[in-house]
Amino acid sequence: MTLEQLAATLSRKPEGLRMALLKPKEEWARELNTRKVYIGRRMCFPTEAVAALLDGAAPINQGQCDEANRNSGQ
Repeated sequence: MTLEQLAATLSRKPEGLRMALLKPKEEWARELNTRKVYIGRRMCFPTEAVAALLDGAAPINQGQCDEANRNSGQ
């Protein structure tokens, strides 16, 4: 899956996704970075890794949700 296809799947702009992956602050971006491959100059991601991310097998914003839940109880 190309970066452009992944951006469309995640409802993000390709350049915004590229920047999120360049300096990953969230776990989902780090996970995708470990799985990316280059074919020539093109950045690609295995479809299985993207499917795991969307299914919830890979963490997506878990830290932010946990922190928000802790703060709401105070």
